[in-house]
Amino acid sequence: MNLRILLIPGLTAALLSPAAQAATQTGTVRLSDAKLPFAISLPRGWVGVNFKDGLNGVSIASQPKAPAALMRFTFIPKQGKTLVLKNEFLGFEQAVKQGGATLKLVSEKAARYGGVNGLTHVYDLTEQGKKLRMQIWFGSGVKNFYNFQLTDAAATFSKHAPQFTAALNSVAFN
Repeated sequence: MNLRILLIPGLTAALLSPAAQAATQTGTVRLSDAKLPFAISLPRGWVGVNFKDGLNGVSIASQPKAPAALMRFTFIPKQGKTLVLKNEFLGFEQAVKQGGATLKLVSEKAARYGGVNGLTHVYDLTEQGKKLRMQIWFGSGVKNFYNFQLTDAAATFSKHAPQFTAALNSVAFN
């Protein structure tokens, strides 16, 4: 499977300015769509983003213009394959490093959301002198491989992390 590239070129520049993170959104909106193998509650006030990268799922940004925090909730059909989540993370890490960024693993823990077992990694990412933090949950469902992530400027990550955790806790897989 090895979903290797999850960062979007130019995304780093969109996630930098702490001043742009000042708007506070409260509440959630429940998203349930027949095209998605899950339903999820997302932060109210965030806006949809289409990266046209071929990944299935939902991407949202904390505000319509850069810089902004980004949440992605994507999936790939497993087509009967068995996945080793640690190997998926290794593939992701290699791809980021090949792209010229520096990646440091901050933490790793097992996590189960909506009845699907998975693994969560938190990374510090430095690209062209810019510091980001990423929290990524990889889950292996019966039919799909799930990649749910929050990427934000390191300075404002703690502001958006609770919203991401709330979204993870709200997920219900079909």
